[in-house]
Amino acid sequence: MEQTLRKTIRNAIIVTSIVLILLIIGFILAAVFNVLLEVLYISLILLAAFTLISTMLLVVSLGQLIQTIQTVRNEMKPLIASVNQTADIVKDTAKSANQTVTTISSTAQLTSKFALDPSIRVTSAVVAGQQMFRVFLGKGRVRSQSELRRKQQLEALKASIGEGD
Repeated sequence: MEQTLRKTIRNAIIVTSIVLILLIIGFILAAVFNVLLEVLYISLILLAAFTLISTMLLVVSLGQLIQTIQTVRNEMKPLIASVNQTADIVKDTAKSANQTVTTISSTAQLTSKFALDPSIRVTSAVVAGQQMFRVFLGKGRVRSQSELRRKQQLEALKASIGEGD
């Protein structure tokens, strides 16, 4: 389309140049043969005719432009309706996804509350009970976490010194 427009502009420039050159040559010849006034009248009549023709062509092209705009509007209405429908579907999908996420979150909270929390409490109670029995029966000794970490650090230090030799 762009090439067609360039080609049309180039042709219009060429035709206009040829017409101007012919007019200049015609006026020079009319002046030489002393019929300049008659040629001037004829050229004014032709100029008026060309003006009327170009005005009619502009009116026709304006009518075609209006038809094109109406066609584009008529074609855009279904497209806009389709876009609105798609947007509504996306909104419904987002709402559904939100509900799914809410359901999954609630399920995770219920699972944590009714399955994991009690099992963790039972396990910690059993471990604490074992430690208490060991202390009461004399098989164990109460150790703090810091004592356990210090013992592990000493063992790691001895192992690294033993490996270095």
